[in-house]
Amino acid sequence: AEITMLMAVFALGQFVAAPFWGWWSDRVGRKPIFIITLAGSAVAYLMLGMAETVPALLFSRLVGGLMAGNIPVAFAAASDVTSGKDRSMIMGRVGAAFSLGFIFGPAIGGLLAGPNPQATNFLLIAMLAAGLCLFAVLVTIVSFRETHPKEKRSAKPVSLRLISLKGAGRYLTLPVLGVLIGLNFMFVAGASMMDSTFALYAFKEHGFGPNDIGFLFTYMGIVMAIVQGGTIGPLTRRFGDAQVLRAGLFIYTIGLGLMVVATGLYSVLLSLTFLTIGNALFVPASSSLASQHAPGSEQGAALGVFQAAGNLGRVLTPAFSGVIFASYGTTAAFIVAIALLLPTFFLIRLAIMQGKVVSAETSS
Repeated sequence: AEITMLMAVFALGQFVAAPFWGWWSDRVGRKPIFIITLAGSAVAYLMLGMAETVPALLFSRLVGGLMAGNIPVAFAAASDVTSGKDRSMIMGRVGAAFSLGFIFGPAIGGLLAGPNPQATNFLLIAMLAAGLCLFAVLVTIVSFRETHPKEKRSAKPVSLRLISLKGAGRYLTLPVLGVLIGLNFMFVAGASMMDSTFALYAFKEHGFGPNDIGFLFTYMGIVMAIVQGGTIGPLTRRFGDAQVLRAGLFIYTIGLGLMVVATGLYSVLLSLTFLTIGNALFVPASSSLASQHAPGSEQGAALGVFQAAGNLGRVLTPAFSGVIFASYGTTAAFIVAIALLLPTFFLIRLAIMQGKVVSAETSS
């Protein structure tokens, strides 16, 4: 319960900060936000490495989550420089960049962690993570070109109430975008049931140690990089974002079912393959659709609310997934995740129907 709560607290920070960072990036540009949040992430990792109590761990992860709320700013930057069908391809490449992190990060972390959790030097791993964040700050300062120039920023003063719950609720009333926000919440809530308990499941059910689990995450990163880096563009151009999104939901749900009945390494790998492909299709397609239906001058804020809905899902389900794991068995959380994902198929159908109505009204 404490382990999964650490994930919930991190997501709580993202939930609170994502709309703010997105809103602020619409006003001051994307680059300053990247610099601030990456530097803040380095501080959060140092706090994590030096934490000696559970409250200190929780606080370090809360700070880390606040800084990790910059993800919608990355998608907004991608949206700034793309349009139409190319947007999903670029969103996929942004996702592939995250995937590269999941290839090298867990592999390095797994090697440093070793097979025995009791002997792992977590301070060393945290210091390395902080160093990578500082290196990212340097790369941003030197290489990143601002994608949201001053002439495209809102000139009118904006009240902070626009990033309050009331202001965020305004986006829920918009056609398609409101449904996509709810869809993102449900999908991430279900996926977080799996994410928050997988390491516990892999250790208790199959005897996988930290390095084994690290390499499993590396495998997932490779699959995700292939899908998002090479196939998401052609798929969305041929079938459209909505159909790719629907396929991602279906494939991910199959992966959860396979995880429930997995009996060893190879069946776990098969399940992770389905889960990763499903997630790799869902994230860029849903982000692309959300950006297409967001108000033009509020890309960062709208995507921030969209991302915050997913972060809320990451807060709620990990808060009790550990209890479900301990009380009802190692695969119980996966079954609950499947139940949470079933309504998403109705929501994607509703989004498609609303999208057709909007397109018809625009044509008229």
